[in-house]
Amino acid sequence: MKSDVMGIVMPVKKEELKELMKETKETLATDVKTGGNSRSFGVVDLWNVQKRQRPTASMMRRWSN
Repeated sequence: MKSDVMGIVMPVKKEELKELMKETKETLATDVKTGGNSRSFGVVDLWNVQKRQRPTASMMRRWSN
């Protein structure tokens, strides 16, 4: 396998570089609604995820043997 790599990077024009480096001011979206009372990921959710993974892992072990 070849270990040397040809440079395919194209030079960037001065105007394009200025446009890419230009700082933009951040605005706050005050009119966005968050979708109500969303639950956070809790202990019960983690327990359910682990419970669902156990049968899957045992099936994968059976198939691989």
